[in-house]
Amino acid sequence: MKTLSSTLLLVPLLLTSLSVQRLCAAEELQSPQQTQEQHLPASEVAAAAKSTPQPAVDSRSMATPQAYQSSAWFQTIDLTLKRDLNNNGFYSLLYARFDAHSDYSSQPVYAIYDLISSNGVVRRIHTSSIFTLYGQSSQDWFAVETNLVSLPRDYYKLKIQLIDAQSGYVLAEMSGYDNATLDRLALEDQNSDNYRPVVVVHEDSGGSFGIFALLGLSCVYLWRRKQQVVQNSDVTQHLAAQHSAGGCNRVSAKTR
Repeated sequence: MKTLSSTLLLVPLLLTSLSVQRLCAAEELQSPQQTQEQHLPASEVAAAAKSTPQPAVDSRSMATPQAYQSSAWFQTIDLTLKRDLNNNGFYSLLYARFDAHSDYSSQPVYAIYDLISSNGVVRRIHTSSIFTLYGQSSQDWFAVETNLVSLPRDYYKLKIQLIDAQSGYVLAEMSGYDNATLDRLALEDQNSDNYRPVVVVHEDSGGSFGIFALLGLSCVYLWRRKQQVVQNSDVTQHLAAQHSAGGCNRVSAKTR
């Protein structure tokens, strides 16, 4: 009976532990970053979509690798890492531009951007404003440029989700797990990127030996200065003696 009672007491504890582990695994860190969005004006994109006929062949076959797609999908993705001020191979500015297509002539969507660290921690860095996909137009591209702050130095995966703005359903998803372009991104906090180590240079001549050498040079200079003064004094006395002798000779000649 005691063994059965102990087992029954352990069951709730095990269930609680499993629940906590699931919550921790599913938790995402909200880490919004300084992000600038870039895209063409909606009116310009809509006008271009109306004037340009839709391609006869579905572009899905040439789409970039992605984990999931439905009525919308990611057609292309361009990624650029910028700003490595301390030249350590890690960057503090992320630029990502994608072109997504839709089965509909127009479909309002928004994008969610997550960074996944090497140990699996997910950081949500940006949720975009709503923009519209116009069929298979290439003019409805969307780009973000993000300055990274409060981000530990690591190799990250970038995950981008395309969300239906009306229903909230995920329409498409791609990440570093299925697309090599979004994998192993060397990123760090911009404050860490601004750090430059101070280099201290030690010179041998800056120690006590240098002081004694300076004193020695000073003594040599003073000795040479003294010798020069003595030589100048001897020359002056010699010239004066010659001048006196010449004067005497001239007087003697005149007397004769």
